[in-house]
Amino acid sequence: MRKKFGILALTFGLSVSSLLSFQQPKAYAQDDLTGSTLETEMRAMIAKKVIYGYGEGVYKPNLHVSRGQFATFIARALKLPESSPVFSDVPLSSGLAYGINSAAAAGIITGFTPTIFKPNDQISREQAAAMIDRAFNYMQIPREEAVLNFSDASEINSKFKMAVAKNSRDGLIKGLSNEDGTYKFVPKKTATRQEAAAFIYRMLNKIEETQIPEEPGDAGAAGYKVATIQSNGDLVYSSKNYSNFAAAKTEATGNNQVVTVNEQIVEMNAGLVWSRPPLGQSLTYIYKDATLSSSVTYLPAGQEMKYIDATEDYVKVILAGRTVYVKHEEVSMVPLQLIEGRNYYSANAKGELVHTIFDPIKKSYVSYTMGLAPSFIVQGQNYYSWDGGQFMNTTGNVVGTAYQYFNYLPARTETAYTADELNRYIDFVLAEKEALFTSNPTGFARYKNATTVSKIKGLGTYLKEAEEKHNINALLILGMAMHESDFGMSKYAQERNNLFGIKAYDSNTNAAETFATPNEAIDALADRYLNKNYINPLGAHANGAAIGNKARGFNVKYASDPFWGQKIAGHMHRVDMFLGMKDRGTHAYQLGQTTGEGVNARINPGTESAIVYSNKNIGSPVAILGSVKHTDNYEWLKILSDAETQEEVYIRSDLIKNLPIVK
Repeated sequence: MRKKFGILALTFGLSVSSLLSFQQPKAYAQDDLTGSTLETEMRAMIAKKVIYGYGEGVYKPNLHVSRGQFATFIARALKLPESSPVFSDVPLSSGLAYGINSAAAAGIITGFTPTIFKPNDQISREQAAAMIDRAFNYMQIPREEAVLNFSDASEINSKFKMAVAKNSRDGLIKGLSNEDGTYKFVPKKTATRQEAAAFIYRMLNKIEETQIPEEPGDAGAAGYKVATIQSNGDLVYSSKNYSNFAAAKTEATGNNQVVTVNEQIVEMNAGLVWSRPPLGQSLTYIYKDATLSSSVTYLPAGQEMKYIDATEDYVKVILAGRTVYVKHEEVSMVPLQLIEGRNYYSANAKGELVHTIFDPIKKSYVSYTMGLAPSFIVQGQNYYSWDGGQFMNTTGNVVGTAYQYFNYLPARTETAYTADELNRYIDFVLAEKEALFTSNPTGFARYKNATTVSKIKGLGTYLKEAEEKHNINALLILGMAMHESDFGMSKYAQERNNLFGIKAYDSNTNAAETFATPNEAIDALADRYLNKNYINPLGAHANGAAIGNKARGFNVKYASDPFWGQKIAGHMHRVDMFLGMKDRGTHAYQLGQTTGEGVNARINPGTESAIVYSNKNIGSPVAILGSVKHTDNYEWLKILSDAETQEEVYIRSDLIKNLPIVK
C-alpha cells in the first residue's frame, strides 16, 4: 500500500506537474505580459488566482508591489484562513484586509508597530525575502541556515540576512550580476509584480519538493528511522533504516524514542498533535474512524489535539473529548519532551474561567473568558482540559468535571431578559468599546463612534421578537452577533447589515450577503441555517442543539475555530453577569445529555408513542422540564423539543445522564 507521511499535497487548480513546467500556450493573445522577463512565472500565478489583472490583457508586470499586495499574494497562494483585524491602518473595507490579516495571524508578516503595518508602502526585496522565509515557518518546513554570498551583504538589514541567504541558496530570490562576475542582492530595491510572482512561484515549487517520497524504504528513499530525544531537545537518529512502519515501531521502545520518516515524527510515546493543512488547503479534516472514509469535522492550522496512537495509515487523537482520527500528512506530532507551549485554563480574580490558547506558529498566547470558574479551579494555577469540562492539573490528574451552562444550553430555551434589559447591556458594551477607542485611537480605530453606528445598537427589541418567531433563545443570537460582527462594527455589519458573516466564505469573502437591515440578517440566520440544519434534529449538520464544541453542538460544523462555541458562551456569560444572573439563577434550566447515538424522542411517554426525532450525536444536550412514571415501568423525562413542530418530547430516563454544570 502506498502511504504518504508527507507535509504537502497540492490540490489547487494547477497540478504540480503543470506548475513546474508551465509553458505559454500558443493561443495566448498578445497582452502586456508577452515577452516580459518572468512571463512564465507570472502566467502561472495568474492561472492560480494568486495575482489578478487590471482588465482584459492588462497585468502591469513592471508595476511596483506594495507590502499589502505581497502579503495578499502569499495568503492566496497558501490559501490562508481568514482572520480578525490586526492593524489600525488596514480598514476592513480594504480589498487587501483579508490577505494582510490572515498573513499576520499566520506569522508571515509583522508591522512597524503592533498596530501599524503601512500596507501601501512599496515592498523591498529584503522584506519580500523575510515574508517568504516566514511562509516556510508557517508550513512547518525546516530549512538549514545558509551563508550570504552577495557583494552588498552589508547593506541588508541584519533582521533579514538569514532569510535572504536561505532564499538565495534555494533559488527563490536571485541576485543581479556585477561587472566582476560577482552578484549583488540590491536589498532596498522595490519588487515588481512579475518579480513577486516569480518569488511565490519558486516558493511553491520548493515547498512541493519537500514532500516525502510515497514509499519510504524504496531505493533512494530515507525509510523509517528511530530517533532518540536528547535532554537539549535534539533528535539523534539511528543509522539503521527500517523498510516498514511496524518494524520501526517495535524498535522504538523508550519513552524518549520516536519513529520518523525523513525527519518527520510519525509515531511517539505521548505528546500533542497539531493540525497542519497541506499546501492548497486551509483545513485539516477529522475522521470518525480508522478507515478515514467519513470526516466529522475540521480544524484550521495550529490547533491542539491529544495524541493516542499512530499506525502507518492514521494518527489517533482526542479532540474536544472525542476519540477521532487524522491523516499523517495533515498534522504535526510533538512529543512531550519537545512541547514549547500548550492551551490551558485558569481562574481570574473575579472567579471567571479564562482559556489561554497557544499558537505554535507564532509561539504566542491569546486568552478569552468563557464563564464562571468551577470551585475546584484554584486561582494562580493552570489546568488542562480536552473538552472544556473535565479538568486536569499539571501532573495529569483529574481534579473535577463541570461544563459551562451557556455552552450547552439548548437553543429552544428562552432567556429571562426583556428587550429593554438586552438593550441596556448593548449600550453598556458599546460604551466600553468606544472608551477603548478614546483611550487608544490607533489601536482601537474600529470602535470609533461605536455607541452611535454599531449595527447591534437597539437590537434587543427585535431579538425578543425573533425568539418568539423562530423559537431560538434571544441571548444566544445576541452572543453570536457580538462575536461574529465584532459588536456590530465589522466590515460586513457596517456595509451589508450582515451580523453573522453569512456567505463570507474564506475562499471568497466578497460573496458575503447584503441585508436591508440587521433584523433581516437575524431572520436569515434562523431560517436558513439554525432552524434548517443545526437545531433541527433532521438537519444536515445536526450534532446537538447548543453551540457546543468540536465534538457536539453547532461548533462541529458551523465554524472551523474549535473554541467558537466557548467564545460565544463567554459573551452570553457577560450579559448574564451584567443583568443580575437571572438566566443562570432562578430561570436556569436543568441540563442533561444523551448517552448514545439514535436516542428516540417521542410525542408522549411510552415506547408505543410515535417518534418525533432521534438524536444523531452522543452527548446531545437537553433541557429537562420534568419526569413521569409510565406503565412500561420506565421513568420518562419531559424534554424541551429540538424540533420546531413539537414543543415538548419524552425520552427514557436511562438514555439521559446528568450534565455537570458550573454552579
